[in-house]
Amino acid sequence: MLRSLLLFIMLSVSSLTSEAMALGNKQPDISKEQAATLAQQRYPGKILKVQTESRHYRIRLMQADGRVITVRVDNRTGRVERDDK
Repeated sequence: MLRSLLLFIMLSVSSLTSEAMALGNKQPDISKEQAATLAQQRYPGKILKVQTESRHYRIRLMQADGRVITVRVDNRTGRVERDDK
């Protein structure tokens, strides 16, 4: 019983490690240019800056009323969300 449990735990950890390594080595599916376009479609304005971070792009936009906002675009899925930090 104990031997089976240990084997299960070892296989689980091995599987998780393999998945993490595969995700870590995967190149972004969304380019900087695509991320900027997605951000601009969701939040119209002038692109001021695009920064590449580990799992997303951080994009600063100036809206028509002069407000500057920051949004994040997931570099794998293209999901756009407001970054209110």
